[in-house]
Amino acid sequence: MNHYTFKTYISNRREHFCYGPDSSLAKKDFPFPESLLRLLRLDIWKYEPMIKNMEKAVLRFYQTRDSQDAAIVLAGLDELAEAHIYFHQLRLDWLQRFNQAANSDGSDLIDLLPRKDLTHIPSNLDTMQRQIQRLFQEVLDIDLGKKASVQELMASYYKREGSDTLNTFQFCVLPLKFELVDSHTFTEVLYPKTIYDLIDYFLRECVQREQRMRVCKNCGLYFAVKGRGTAEYCDVTTDEKGRVCKEIGAFVHWSQSKENDEIFKVYRREYKKRFAWTKTGKITPATLYAWGERAREKKAECEAGKISLEEYQEWLKNS
Repeated sequence: MNHYTFKTYISNRREHFCYGPDSSLAKKDFPFPESLLRLLRLDIWKYEPMIKNMEKAVLRFYQTRDSQDAAIVLAGLDELAEAHIYFHQLRLDWLQRFNQAANSDGSDLIDLLPRKDLTHIPSNLDTMQRQIQRLFQEVLDIDLGKKASVQELMASYYKREGSDTLNTFQFCVLPLKFELVDSHTFTEVLYPKTIYDLIDYFLRECVQREQRMRVCKNCGLYFAVKGRGTAEYCDVTTDEKGRVCKEIGAFVHWSQSKENDEIFKVYRREYKKRFAWTKTGKITPATLYAWGERAREKKAECEAGKISLEEYQEWLKNS
């Protein structure tokens, strides 16, 4: 019997997670299907050295039952849970397993603490990431250019390649309940026994809801297409400055649009020069602001054809 809860469901286009010891449950929610997309972006191999140390700790625990070895495993699972919410299920499961081990005579430790479940995390998740990517490419990609429906594409894909268990995701029976989740919503709720259950649940929901996907033009990873389906950049991947691809893409598009804009170039060059003057104290920021107002007015006149580019350059030079 579990002494913890981990459950998830979808309501109003949001994923809801409820998890933790039964005495203290945490709740989180995300836009659907963000958790699955974030899993695709997770570099699980960077955690491989840590996972190998966890495996060694389990092997030692079989012999010594040292609490320090248990702490190494649980600390690693804490780090994985910080990396992705699906790992909270694994963390809670192993926490309960170690609690059971504390009351065990030691004869069942290998079954109670299956180290291979930890060892195979990177390779298993890497395989599932590739399988999900393949399903997106074959079924859910909005740019496929095919007139067939998602259901037709799905049927065709699994008739053709469904027996390839290495490259094609295998859907399984899920531990689902149908229950009241709030004062006005009755829906299916997943009580996962493994991370595979979570991936299976959210991937099949993408298919059933015909959630179209597109490859982001900036990061090259899939994102969920919403509304009219014109978006070209995701809002999931972030750079070192915390900007999402949608923001980066907008800036890149703006920069490209200005590449051949000679009027903008001469204005920008003069602005940069005067901005540098504010750093040396040659002019004040207020002076720069006032100059910028006049320079943009003249720039608008140039763009409208009221003055020539040469006249605008002369004005900038003497202003």
